[in-house]
Amino acid sequence: SHAPSTSSKPSASHAPSTSLAPSKSHAPSFSHVPSISHAPTTSFNPSTSQLPSISLLPTVSFAPTPIDCTNPVTRKRLIMEQLVDVSSQDLLNNPDSPQSKAADWIINNDPLQVNPCTFANLEERYALAVFYFALNGDTWRNNSGWLGGSSVCSGWFGVGCSANGQVTNLLLPRNNLLGEIPPEISQLEGLRFFQISESSVFGTLPTEIGSLQNLVGVDFGSNELEGQLFFDDFFRLRSLQFLRAPKNNFTGTIPGDGITSFPNLVEFIITANSFKGTIPTQIGQLKNLNFFMADNNTLTGPIPSQFGSLTSFRRLDVENNLLTGPIPNELFGMSTLEKLILSNNSLSGTIPSLVGELNSLSDLWVSHNDLTGEIPTEIVNAFNLEVLLLNGNDFNGPIPANVDNLLELFFVDFSNNTFSGTIPPAFFSLPKLEILYFSNNTLVGTIPPSISDSPKLRDLYLDGNLLSGSIPEIVNGTLLSLEELLLSFNDLTGTMPSSICALRNNSMPPGNLVSLHADCVIPPDPPEIICTAGCCTQCTFG
Repeated sequence: SHAPSTSSKPSASHAPSTSLAPSKSHAPSFSHVPSISHAPTTSFNPSTSQLPSISLLPTVSFAPTPIDCTNPVTRKRLIMEQLVDVSSQDLLNNPDSPQSKAADWIINNDPLQVNPCTFANLEERYALAVFYFALNGDTWRNNSGWLGGSSVCSGWFGVGCSANGQVTNLLLPRNNLLGEIPPEISQLEGLRFFQISESSVFGTLPTEIGSLQNLVGVDFGSNELEGQLFFDDFFRLRSLQFLRAPKNNFTGTIPGDGITSFPNLVEFIITANSFKGTIPTQIGQLKNLNFFMADNNTLTGPIPSQFGSLTSFRRLDVENNLLTGPIPNELFGMSTLEKLILSNNSLSGTIPSLVGELNSLSDLWVSHNDLTGEIPTEIVNAFNLEVLLLNGNDFNGPIPANVDNLLELFFVDFSNNTFSGTIPPAFFSLPKLEILYFSNNTLVGTIPPSISDSPKLRDLYLDGNLLSGSIPEIVNGTLLSLEELLLSFNDLTGTMPSSICALRNNSMPPGNLVSLHADCVIPPDPPEIICTAGCCTQCTFG
């Protein structure tokens, strides 16, 4: 593909080349006038003097030949002279190429019938037409205005322009785009926001995209793009603030020196690709960074402590990688941090007591790592917590009991650790709690009767512990949102309360309990838990 240089762009008026009209240099040279010899004054003889009186200056004037830019043959020639500076001649000559189709449309089918001598934005109009044909525009969900007779700034869906008519926005998310991004995208020199997410765009990014140095935001998310995202020319986009490229097939590493080319970067999102290597320490130089999301890749090595120097940082999501080492203490000193998503790696060490200083933290996901130690009691001071996932580690000790301040908490998972002690009753007084998992620990004691106090509880997993005693009755009209109650593999005894069984049927008020597991297998007879017919959905032997 042939990316034009800036010097190839016509002027705004795009008048025919001034070489077609005479310039002053076409006037005859005055060197053709013979020199006049002067007779010596000492022997002046008029009869032999040869003083010429002939002038050789021409009297013919050279008027410019007028060009009819609307003449079909001339118009086509002038348009093609401009387009050959944008696209290669081979592509323009190939009738099946998007470039040839776009040129044919401009010349023959464009209702606007642009005048190549006066139309200021021919290259942009052509580039958008190429984009339309390359991305199968006829099947877009919304292609209103495209290839119509208006300016691209007036009604072409997803296209936005500046006051001077230059294209600044190309926003086509979820629009069923199918095909490859053409190199002619480089003609949209004023482009600031480019969004083609959630479609079927495939192939590699054209290197020409690096010439769009006004780009502030790009969103390639949820497509089928492949190859390198961070090629050399990509780092020419020094104005970039929003980089979104999740759910593609991009490969390669995150170049440390390269990312410093984006000093104003706010969002860095490369979720669900095939990136490898380490997270560069230079990340700490991106002082405006708010989001770093590189989950579901194959990144290795430690989490850089340099994240802690970012004063407006809000979200770190690196789950489902191969990261190792401890969680840097520096992360727990970030007052702006809202989401810390580290699950499914091989991180080690403990959670420091500094976690209680994260007053903006809503999500702490550290499940399925190799973390150890006790959960610091200071965690209850992170009063904006909504999701707390600690499952699948080797945490031990008691579960923090004074959780009364965690009024936003709705999902907690302590399962598959070695927590000991009793179930803190305070969890059941939290107004927004919906999901509470305590499965597969070494908890003892009885089930708190206060479970009836939980207004929105949907899932309660207590299976796989050392709980004893009887299952408490619940207050009539409570736990109406409960869908799953897992009590199996414990030392509980007695009869399943009728108030809980009532949640399994259409009693008034109706319950929603779908799954009720208990140690109700026969033999032994009687079983550890006696369940009436139609009550328990799964019986196990505890």
